[in-house]
Amino acid sequence: MNEYKIILLRVFSICLITAIPCAILLTLYFATSTRIAEYHEIKLKRSVLDIFDIPYRTEEKQFLGFSQSKIDKKDVRKVFNKNISRKNTSDIYIPELSSNLPKMDKTGKEVFLYYKGRSLEGIGFITTKLGYGFNKAADISLFICVGPDLETIKGIEVLDHTETPGLGGRMTEEEFKNQFVGKKLKPRLSLVRGRESVGPNEVHAITGASYTSKGIEKIINEAMGAFWQEMEAGR
Repeated sequence: MNEYKIILLRVFSICLITAIPCAILLTLYFATSTRIAEYHEIKLKRSVLDIFDIPYRTEEKQFLGFSQSKIDKKDVRKVFNKNISRKNTSDIYIPELSSNLPKMDKTGKEVFLYYKGRSLEGIGFITTKLGYGFNKAADISLFICVGPDLETIKGIEVLDHTETPGLGGRMTEEEFKNQFVGKKLKPRLSLVRGRESVGPNEVHAITGASYTSKGIEKIINEAMGAFWQEMEAGR
């Protein structure tokens, strides 16, 4: 009988030891999930506004003698909602393209449209693929924005990644991202290595991060290839 008590006591102890950290993790998840969701929401909206050079309000905060710029989240939402149309591809019509913008996959694709007056300035969408550098099991998520001709890049923004800091992680640096502005996507975008980018469709790769550079090149070209194919199918 004592043996059964010992076994039960051990089982109870194991369950208790397992339950405590699980309960802590669940508590942390529910406590932070709203903030994490808000962070990604604001980051996406800021990325869209920044690509189209649409200003929003920031506030300067002083802490221990240091100046820190703080984003006005309410203003970001207000400016975004005022300037950006956010619709499913199956629900919009773009006169400039003389065609209904078709679905990019079976469930449709959310796109972001910016009109200045009545003139279409650009179309953007999010694409997500598995990473290529340090963590190949995690996603790289990009926001790609093109002009009305659908082949000139207005800008790209890295929304999420787990690439190696200091190497592939440099994809988030402004110096790297700014290279894409004005580049042509047809016939395909190329990230060149060992020389300067000179062609209208060439961008200089990240030094020391060849796998990540190839990955970004592949992600953008595949996403745009699917986009153009569906555009042609819908005309």
